[in-house]
Amino acid sequence: MRCPHCAVDINDPSPECPGCGFHIRDLDAELGDPPERANVVDVAGVLSERGVAQLQERIAQFGDRAHAELVVVTRTSCAPRLPSEYVFWLFNHWQVGGDERRGIAVLLAVDERRIESEVGLGLERIVSDEASTMILREHAVPMLSAGQFDEGLYHAVNMLCTVVENAGQGANR
Repeated sequence: MRCPHCAVDINDPSPECPGCGFHIRDLDAELGDPPERANVVDVAGVLSERGVAQLQERIAQFGDRAHAELVVVTRTSCAPRLPSEYVFWLFNHWQVGGDERRGIAVLLAVDERRIESEVGLGLERIVSDEASTMILREHAVPMLSAGQFDEGLYHAVNMLCTVVENAGQGANR
């Protein structure tokens, strides 16, 4: 994973940046307790019931197929922190992907007009931080910009899942 401040690589089990000294405890002190953990947490209230159900179904399939975890969180705002800091904090707090860090967290910050992801060390060889950012930009941003939150998040999540699942199938051949 990358430091949300300076983009230096950070070792997941010890989320302290060797580049700038940033540490997750800096966020813990400011952000307090994370929201209740689930595969889809729509704090911003931008998803329809159908949209949540579709995301949950796709994420469950992903877990079964890839033996990995993906979570989606929406927030109205992450202020005073950056969305990149918030998704980094949430990923680590929730330990997305377990001890092996085979997980991805996707965050939509509505007021900031940002969608961010955090990819755990266990999946970075399959989908890098740069690749996940590109997937979000290409598959979510156009629809999110048009106010199509269900569709934008679903298409981005589906593409992230597909990339990881396809890499797993190739390894099993």
